[in-house]
Amino acid sequence: MTRLPGFDVLLARLLEVRGGDIGDVAHRAGIATAGLTAVLGGGAPDPALLRRLAPALGLHRSDLFLIAGLPVPGDLERLDPGASGEVDGLAWSLIYLPRAIAELRRLIESLPQEPRPQPTAPTPAYHRYPDDAVGGLVVRLLHNRNLNWLGAAKMLFGLGGGPVLSASTIGVIGQGRKALTPQLLAGFAAVLDLSRRDLSALTGINLTGVDTGAHPDAGEAVALIWSARRLTAEQLRQVRARAHEIRHERADELAPGFRCSCQRAG
Repeated sequence: MTRLPGFDVLLARLLEVRGGDIGDVAHRAGIATAGLTAVLGGGAPDPALLRRLAPALGLHRSDLFLIAGLPVPGDLERLDPGASGEVDGLAWSLIYLPRAIAELRRLIESLPQEPRPQPTAPTPAYHRYPDDAVGGLVVRLLHNRNLNWLGAAKMLFGLGGGPVLSASTIGVIGQGRKALTPQLLAGFAAVLDLSRRDLSALTGINLTGVDTGAHPDAGEAVALIWSARRLTAEQLRQVRARAHEIRHERADELAPGFRCSCQRAG
């Protein structure tokens, strides 16, 4: 298993790819340089520091908590973990529907903000990954976007240009029992709205020259997935229903293989 270093090392790598100017990053984050230096020296990161630091690094706050190996605070969590199966169901629509992503995103942004549902079940044991597994961090970042194993596998193939993997293989990667190759990581980079340089810095895997043939709409699709974090499972079912309607309205525009399967599905 490839080991994930401590947050002090990961933060130093993220700073290095940004030019390594600790004082400048601290200034932009509105934190004391001494506080940032303390974390780089191995000190425990304060949650308030992480909240300020993430925008200065160009990262989502919840992602930085995961990178630091800390639980995501409730106000930064995806609204409804039970919605992951609905995002999985959107996968093929995002990949094969011409010009549909913008319409679906407008629908997502038009839906009202609902209260956070009461949790119905704890995080399943198979969604817990070793803290020091490189693959564990990548899969936790996928879960932070409501992508379960099946959704991640679909997006990796369709958006990231990656290989066809089973859902269970995503879990094996998260558990550190299957190594992340440069090709796999480059595919995940297209699915996560994180830059290749940041994923390379975090994992220690060099992505120079790695070409996956990512989908041309990947950037728009991952932005949609992120915006959908604020929706409940029921709201996402509405989005899926509209995607289903679009598939039929635009059947002639779909790729031939997908058009046939769509028509067979009724």
